[in-house]
Amino acid sequence: MKKFILCALSFFCALTASAQDQTENPERKHLIGLQLGNAFVNGDFNASAFEDDYPAFARNGLLLTGVYRYSMSRYVAAGTSVAYRHNRFGMDAFVQPDDELVTAKNSEAWRSVFTMADVYFTVPVQEVGEVYLAGSAGAAFNRSASWQIQTVHGEVRMPSDQATALALGWGSGININVYPLVINAEARLLYTKPEFTVLNALGTPFQHSQSMNTFNISLGAFYRF
Repeated sequence: MKKFILCALSFFCALTASAQDQTENPERKHLIGLQLGNAFVNGDFNASAFEDDYPAFARNGLLLTGVYRYSMSRYVAAGTSVAYRHNRFGMDAFVQPDDELVTAKNSEAWRSVFTMADVYFTVPVQEVGEVYLAGSAGAAFNRSASWQIQTVHGEVRMPSDQATALALGWGSGININVYPLVINAEARLLYTKPEFTVLNALGTPFQHSQSMNTFNISLGAFYRF
């Protein structure tokens, strides 16, 4: 009987200690933070040759992303993200700086705002953090680049336009625990192909599908709670 009572007391103490530990150190399933990185243009978005009908003349730019994530299990998480991407128009490639016929020129950048639903497949690394694969789908609210060129013969211009299109993303990254923060490094592709209204050589507007794809490398800081 004495042994039974001692065993019961030991078991009760162990349960109490375990419950107290879980109360004081609850599992933190939420992750929120910001990422800042470079958006490297690729594919048709990188076109800057006049052999193409409408080369984008987009240049590498900025990507700023806000992220929220919820861990559904040890290996699966889901969340949402909002990103702003800014890629300037390569005016110096479009018009040579020493062109004597040009008296003035200016341009506005390519811009996109992404709202995405994200799924993560994670592999924990004990006491360090985790590595993950990510896939995203959502919408991109895009604004095309615009430019105006003043020449000795008059003005030539391309107005900007706005278009919403499907957006997809996929990539991988690593999270490193630096209490109370999580430091993040990520590589990701973003894909969208909106239809913009552009002008032909006669000034007549028509619809043009423009790929706006970038390869992005970002660093971020998250808070887990």
